[in-house]
Amino acid sequence: MRMLDSEVLPENELFSCHHLGESANDEQDIMNFTTKHVTGQGLINYLRYYAFPDEEAGNMRTYVIRDKRSGEFVAYFSLKAGLISLNEETQDDNVRFETLPGVEIANFAIDYRYTQKHEKLKGIGKVIFTDFMVPIIERTAASIGIRLIYIFALPVPELIGRYKEYGFARLDAKSEEALHRRLKPRYDKSCIFMYQQL
Repeated sequence: MRMLDSEVLPENELFSCHHLGESANDEQDIMNFTTKHVTGQGLINYLRYYAFPDEEAGNMRTYVIRDKRSGEFVAYFSLKAGLISLNEETQDDNVRFETLPGVEIANFAIDYRYTQKHEKLKGIGKVIFTDFMVPIIERTAASIGIRLIYIFALPVPELIGRYKEYGFARLDAKSEEALHRRLKPRYDKSCIFMYQQL
């Protein structure tokens, strides 16, 4: 597996972060991973069957969040480079649009076993986004151009609302439809594009 050499990853008082496969417990924990909503089955399948090959191929980087005290698997997220396109127009039978460089949060899920066991811990997703994802993306932005963080969110109203709390927004309906037509990944056919400026 292609690994990054001794990269120092963010941590906070509750959680630690490491690349997928760096903990001896990762393989067993990902087979037990579950989500709260049935719509999260794709996130479960990705972690179980595709995350390791994507790491090896360099398509995505997947990070595991663990409880620092108990070692429990808390969540995972995957990041990859990308771009979005805006302001589409047709001139002389050519479609033209602007592109903005970004980082896609391709996968993000909290292990439902952990949240059930630790019901008093609220806002885990926002903590992971703020304390782990954003610092990794900001460090990358110091080396390459990144204007946006974006996600194709599952069409679950509770989840869409949560991403809005994290600072994400949706495009207007016309722009969203155009972007979905051009850039929505095949596996995200029912998902909704959301973004925030870095």
